[in-house]
Amino acid sequence: MFKLFLISSFLGALSNLIQAPWNFFFLIFLIFPILHLILDIKIKDQSYHQRFISILLILGGFLYFYFLFGFSWIISAFEFRPELSPFKLITLFGLPLLILILACPSFIIPVIFWDTKINKIISLASCISIGEFLRGNIFTGFSWNNFSHSLAVNENLMQIFSVTGQYLATFFLILFSQFLLFFWKDRGYFKALILISILPIIFFYGSIRIKDNEFIDNNLIGVVQPNVLQKDKIENPDEYKILRNLIDLSNNAEASFLIWPESSVPILLQYNPEVIELIVDNLPKDSEILIGNITFQAGKFNNSALLIDQDKKIRDIYHKVHLVPFGEYMPFQGFLSKLPFIKIITGDIGFDRGNEIKSINTKVGNARIAICYEIIFPEEINPNNEKLDLIINITNDAWFGNSSGPFQHFNSSRFRAIEQGVPVFRSANTGISAIIDPYGRIIDKIGLGKKGSIFSPLPKKTVETYYSKVGDFLFFGVLILTLLIMIFLKKKKKYG
Repeated sequence: MFKLFLISSFLGALSNLIQAPWNFFFLIFLIFPILHLILDIKIKDQSYHQRFISILLILGGFLYFYFLFGFSWIISAFEFRPELSPFKLITLFGLPLLILILACPSFIIPVIFWDTKINKIISLASCISIGEFLRGNIFTGFSWNNFSHSLAVNENLMQIFSVTGQYLATFFLILFSQFLLFFWKDRGYFKALILISILPIIFFYGSIRIKDNEFIDNNLIGVVQPNVLQKDKIENPDEYKILRNLIDLSNNAEASFLIWPESSVPILLQYNPEVIELIVDNLPKDSEILIGNITFQAGKFNNSALLIDQDKKIRDIYHKVHLVPFGEYMPFQGFLSKLPFIKIITGDIGFDRGNEIKSINTKVGNARIAICYEIIFPEEINPNNEKLDLIINITNDAWFGNSSGPFQHFNSSRFRAIEQGVPVFRSANTGISAIIDPYGRIIDKIGLGKKGSIFSPLPKKTVETYYSKVGDFLFFGVLILTLLIMIFLKKKKKYG
């Protein structure tokens, strides 16, 4: 058992290479067939109770080390909070364990249905995809590095998200990745052909879906990336130097709408109208600007985005709704705030969450503002089915340096564009900033650790996507159908 645990754990760690920034997609043809065979060696003749324990160790080891190496970039933030250094290792090793606990109820699927070869293949795919759904939605959720995100390796493959979303895409991907098993003992070439066809069908769908961009008008939207290092913001912030840098980068006389990143101005703009006046006076004539800024009201702070017009007024505000636990707020505050070592982590004051997810009507269209990691939750992008023209993602990934985190965060923006069929304008403090079309293609971008600004007219959105209409209900429908298939095949094997 220990050898199998080591092998599966190694496969889990290796699986991170299928994600950005490495994108070694071909590894899925090695990883999941081997994982399947390891499970089969151990559990095929075991009782349900024994199976669950074996799956907990083998598949649990696989996922734990996938999460451990995949989320390790998070501890980069501790470099800027030296008082929290004792909790660095707790976070590094504890977060993957917590995420695994959220996902492990899905292990019941292979426990019950590990019998016929096709049931084994379906149950592994169901288990992985259900686990992703659970960890993305239970409590605060953390929908990061889903296996389907590896489809970002190719623009045509990514288009399946417009129909399936990320969870069902993972199900199909894990199914497809196991086709080699039908060439191993009890060969079934026709079944192998069915599984092999999944990826070409996805690719073909993407190739016919993607169209050339059309632009609404000639009004330019500008995305600014100031590249202010986090240590400079914390240690010796020169507010007006930061502000002047942002203004200089926004200097395009033809720009109609400008976007500055999350917490870009280290001044409370709502209480400093003279700063707003300085900003507007130096912007292109008749332009609007969206600025990531901290706001304060009723004794509470919010992580917000402020829409400011040429009248030097804050015309609208969006307050971040989905906050980062322990980073922006303390979960279960009534209980945890009594624990001294937890109180050290968050301090006495965190952010207050916004009351609702809502769009903001800008001069270039109706926009959904997603602050930081709000962009990783597809079901929260447009829960009210509003008619969106664009998504704006403002973020500050400077906390995570030159790690894999900013690359993976960026890819989430591309997937949300495809799911909703609208362009995404992404402004990140240190990168990666980009203008993304409704097909997830990059019109222009600013790389990680660079300073600059990019401009583009608003790309025309696509027809309403299937995913934007039904969300993950198709995923649940496919799961129910596959469950019925597995029950039928299980009974057929038992009773002949």
